[in-house]
Amino acid sequence: MQSVTNNRLVRVEDGWIAGVCGGVAQRVGLPTTLVRLAWIAAVLFFGTGLLLYGVLWWLMPSEGNVPVEPSVWVGGENGRRPPLERTAHDKKIFGVCGGLARRADVDPTLVRLGALALAGLSFGTVLPLYLVAALAMPPPSSPISTVPA
Repeated sequence: MQSVTNNRLVRVEDGWIAGVCGGVAQRVGLPTTLVRLAWIAAVLFFGTGLLLYGVLWWLMPSEGNVPVEPSVWVGGENGRRPPLERTAHDKKIFGVCGGLARRADVDPTLVRLGALALAGLSFGTVLPLYLVAALAMPPPSSPISTVPA
């Protein structure tokens, strides 16, 4: 099992504005210029580029400040999986998406983007489900740690 910290969607330090396009380009293996051109096209033709850039700026951690889980859960030693609980160190609101991402061993930014997309497509009707999940999932039990990427 591969650690998600090695393959996270992060903002690069040497970006033009916030490093979002550089981080996306690095993750998908495309030239940064091509990603920037696609973003500009989204701004000019669809109008969603600015909103998407702002959301990614908020969701993506910076390259030098990636929150990670304690190493006992990275790699799932002895076949164990992390417990399904909210996270205290990789959260934006209540830690639900971070906890789900840790349990599934996927990038938390992608889980958050999926949750936001689902909330938008359902016109907000899934937001009560998020609140129920925040109440139903146990609070975090591990200390906060940050490892430079």
